[in-house]
Amino acid sequence: MHVILDPGHGGIVNGLYKTPGKRSPKWKDLPQLFEGLQNREIVAIVKQKLTALSIPFTDIVDSQEDISRPTRIQRANTCFKIHPEAVLVSVHADAAGSGAEDHPATGISVYTSKGKTKSDVLAEKVIDAFQVNFGNTVKWRFDNTDGDKDKEENFDMVALTKCPAVLCEIGFMTNRKECEQMQTPQWKENAAESIVQGIINYYES
Repeated sequence: MHVILDPGHGGIVNGLYKTPGKRSPKWKDLPQLFEGLQNREIVAIVKQKLTALSIPFTDIVDSQEDISRPTRIQRANTCFKIHPEAVLVSVHADAAGSGAEDHPATGISVYTSKGKTKSDVLAEKVIDAFQVNFGNTVKWRFDNTDGDKDKEENFDMVALTKCPAVLCEIGFMTNRKECEQMQTPQWKENAAESIVQGIINYYES
């Protein structure tokens, strides 16, 4: 087992958020959510859980800098050469509308590249774990047209990486109610536990 982790976008450096956009609206009664920071907080919990289980991993970002997609893809593929059993999980938060107003879109999605690959199996296991940990508290954004629940898009992190890979959009930061839930410790714990359990179930299968 080996897990490649990719927290999307930049974090906070010298008190400043590193990535243009990629944030919630400025709610009057709620802290603004910065996607890159949220992604890192979830990945940090994932890393703690993997360490406790003695499951090796590589964080291809491992800093607060906004590392470019080509560099992250190169790092992932280099890691896969060293660890041919590895899988990749890219962690993100979703958005809709202009990013300045409360938008009704909510829910969790898991993406793979197009076509039938081992990534579909990984996605199914991760989705199943998300459903166990979140239950009916969120909307599930599935694509069942090809017989499985994952959505398929040619996002670079899943299309250009060579290992089985999924990209998780864990909630809509442009929905005020969901944005509030996303910032709770329980949401982040559920997200991290789902990722870890999904990966374990993938390897066991």
